[in-house]
Amino acid sequence: MDAKINKLLTLPESDPAKALAPIRRLVLGAFLGALLAGAVLIASTLHVMQTTDSLSMADERARAAQIADILVALQPDQITPALERLGQVAGLRNLALSPAVAIEESQQSLPLLSGPLGSHFLTWTAERPGLYLFNTYAPLRVPLMLVLICSVLACLVAMLGHVRRIEHQRIAAQRQALRDHLTGLPNRLALEGELSRLADGDRSFSVLALDLDRFKPVNDLFGHHAGDLALIEVAQRLAAQLLPGEFLARIGGDEFVAIVYRNHRKDLVHLARDCIAAIGAPLASVGWNVSVGVSLGIVPNGLGEPAAALLKQADRALYEAKRHDGGAFCFTGETRPEPRDSLAGDGPRSEQLAQSA
Repeated sequence: MDAKINKLLTLPESDPAKALAPIRRLVLGAFLGALLAGAVLIASTLHVMQTTDSLSMADERARAAQIADILVALQPDQITPALERLGQVAGLRNLALSPAVAIEESQQSLPLLSGPLGSHFLTWTAERPGLYLFNTYAPLRVPLMLVLICSVLACLVAMLGHVRRIEHQRIAAQRQALRDHLTGLPNRLALEGELSRLADGDRSFSVLALDLDRFKPVNDLFGHHAGDLALIEVAQRLAAQLLPGEFLARIGGDEFVAIVYRNHRKDLVHLARDCIAAIGAPLASVGWNVSVGVSLGIVPNGLGEPAAALLKQADRALYEAKRHDGGAFCFTGETRPEPRDSLAGDGPRSEQLAQSA
């Protein structure tokens, strides 16, 4: 399809990025929520482990203090055998006397402040049940938790991709419903939507209704395939006369409608004559000896008018232009004399009619 036509297509096109933004935010929120949940779970586990160890170690120190009170009352030769039995009873592993405080992280110590052992310390190996539970169960549960979080995130990402594909398909279907399958131009539905959109705005625009002349003989003599090629070539030629951002639609058969942002009569007359000249050239896709014409009905300012009213006005002006064998143009509310006199000739009559257009 001609690049010029593609530049003129102003079909409504939803932006997939904007349409999917809420879903992406939900996926991102779920991702951050999963990471936060994992971080909170790990932090909570470490906190429970440390709290459990702290409570256990505090209980061990209380039991060691009771043993210290017992040792103070014993004779020196009774202390060593008593330590083993007291340690078993109190549940303190590796209970012993040490001349220095315990420096290993897994050991605790309690100073003996009175009696013959006042310069020594009771030392024992702390149980640390929290650390035991963590070392026993975390290597299995933490990877499992990470796998579950990753699986949830993978499902969310897959869902995002699926929704993105659905959104692209929806937009493609929407555009296909608004496009003429032969020429690639917007169709009548898209035209009505564009007119409604412009009617709600504040930008002035003009509407041109175009209908081909002598097109039926092309179909009758050369077949419908040649007629289709002729319509495609005509669409490209009409598109070449418009500016980027202006709108051209095929609304059925050999009928076209253009929306242009030109309101001065002189500019519209110039555009109409350019369209007539461009369409009147021989059709390369059918044969260099085959040509068609075009007639135009022009509504010079459509701002504030309903779409149906604009199209009716353009059709009435087009009817006046075609009333005299076509190949001419007419503004809404006017009648048009013989088209050939208004577009060709060097006499005073043709110059006067050209100025009146």
